[in-house]
Amino acid sequence: MKILETLFRWSKFVDEDCLDEWEARLIGAGVIYTADKPVKRKRWQLSSYVMTREEADELRSLFGGGVNEVHPDQWQPTAESGASFLLKIRSSVIVTEADDKLVLGKIEEEYPDRTILSFPPQLAFGTGGHSTTAGCLRFLVDIAEERKGKKWNLIDLGCGSGILAIAAAFLGADRILAVEIDAVAMRHAIRNAERHGVADRIEFIEGDAIPILCDQGIDPFDVVAANLFSSLLIELMPAFLPGLAADGDLIISGFLTSQTRDVVDAAEGASLKLFDFLRRGKWIAARGRHCAEND
Repeated sequence: MKILETLFRWSKFVDEDCLDEWEARLIGAGVIYTADKPVKRKRWQLSSYVMTREEADELRSLFGGGVNEVHPDQWQPTAESGASFLLKIRSSVIVTEADDKLVLGKIEEEYPDRTILSFPPQLAFGTGGHSTTAGCLRFLVDIAEERKGKKWNLIDLGCGSGILAIAAAFLGADRILAVEIDAVAMRHAIRNAERHGVADRIEFIEGDAIPILCDQGIDPFDVVAANLFSSLLIELMPAFLPGLAADGDLIISGFLTSQTRDVVDAAEGASLKLFDFLRRGKWIAARGRHCAEND
């Protein structure tokens, strides 16, 4: 494990009624960010962690806000972080932002038949609190149930915190690839997999999703998951097809209701059919397959 460096955080507080607009703006600009609501505050805090002050200052010049240094010993959130947050996915998974053993123990006692995933607020996108992550998890749980008793594998593109890959390990996937182009997010994904005891079951790849999906030496995947912003999803559509098994499932999210038509058209143009949609606020998650599976 590499020693973590000092990072630089750009952050900005926004009113709740402006949160969707700001998130769409950051996603459209390709900014990897976190969004959380500090205790006793009415406004949401958007943050992005980068390797250099120059990058942080550039974000400040584009979006306002402030910049501060984050030293390695500040990376781990406090034990109380997110203790009250519980995301319930069907009857099988609970996601919490709590990281305290006593709190986790109480959750396990209350929900003994569910898998408990702990993702405290951190430097990588995907704690489970965001609508797009929740939608992807819902589809993943459903697909795992449908494939119960069969071998299946998954590739998670833009894995962020690693939450989908880690959930897949608990839900029965026998082979999992987690791809992330951002080095900081990748470190957190690996660290989270280690915390959950499944790091040996996930292959982490730092790099670009497109050449990996199109690699002729890699067998197609039963499940392809991509929680990315809309323009990248549209760009990836032609690559999804060769990367997806004939009876495979595609899970995508990260686009707004206003962007749905463009995403659906891009899927159909790539011989993919999006047939199930989940809306949480202004955000959409979708499930798809090869067009032939739904004609």
